[in-house]
Amino acid sequence: MKALVVGAGSIGGRHIENLAELGHDVYAVDLNAENLKKIADRTRGTFLSLEEALAKVKPEAAFICTFSNQHLEPAKACATAGCHLFIEKPLAISLDGVAELASLVKEKKLVTMVGCNLRFHPAVALLHEILTTDPEFKRILWANLEFGFFLPFAKKDYQTHYMANRKMGGNLIFDAIHELDYAVWFFGEPVEVICDKGMLSNLKMDTEDHVELIVRFKSGVVATIHLDYLQHGYSRRCKVVSEEGTAVWDFAFGRIGTISVKKPEWAWQKMELEVLYNQMYVDEIKYFLACAAAGRETFNSIEKNIPVLKLALAADRAAAAKKWERI
Repeated sequence: MKALVVGAGSIGGRHIENLAELGHDVYAVDLNAENLKKIADRTRGTFLSLEEALAKVKPEAAFICTFSNQHLEPAKACATAGCHLFIEKPLAISLDGVAELASLVKEKKLVTMVGCNLRFHPAVALLHEILTTDPEFKRILWANLEFGFFLPFAKKDYQTHYMANRKMGGNLIFDAIHELDYAVWFFGEPVEVICDKGMLSNLKMDTEDHVELIVRFKSGVVATIHLDYLQHGYSRRCKVVSEEGTAVWDFAFGRIGTISVKKPEWAWQKMELEVLYNQMYVDEIKYFLACAAAGRETFNSIEKNIPVLKLALAADRAAAAKKWERI
């Protein structure tokens, strides 16, 4: 398939590499010529103008990989040109223009997907299967989700990175929206949230270094979600407690475990991070392009991802107002 990647930075470069490895005709557009030089040998052409790229390439699918606060305009332009849309997480950082984009892709019968690669981690997919099919998890009560890493370890020039700069779209709630995304995937529609966020450390940034959320879902589930840029070892894990069973997952240690009333001993499965990391990105591309080719809606389309965006926005409001916010 002929694919155009809009934004050739870190995540855009990864998608370009994977698309090329999968044998697709990949093109790239970026306002930064240096970014294009780095990936030029993996593409069939590069452009400094989205308008020129759309006119000359006429792509079938577009991958929107710009800064978080710059997703909607290029997405709209690509949809107008008839491209199926893959939009990197988060979908947007406000609701402005989202309904218009959703209406446009529906009118043009385009396939869309918000790129949350964590849904393609085998452990997360297995947890979703357990929670939706195992009778011991029919009534989920409570969950705890956690994500954290030390920003200067991950980005040595972190002060210039978007994660540390609000004007570039940085906002920990949106940067770490994977946890909000798979919480909605697991537990359904969120109804209200309370949130606290701010700075605990001396990191030099104008965003926040930690976020604490409590989310109530229509299903009755209560979930606590912790996000931070403080932990000196990468951490991503969750625990889900139902009436009759408990499931836990630890990304960094590469394992998933379950225990229940009927099986009161832990059962563990190994899932190593090193083996699986890039495969998540490969698998999400394969899935999206297969859906696009078949004209089939994805499981994380723009419309289906809107509740995740609304949850993130309500959490931001709750932090400012210091009270529960309806979603």
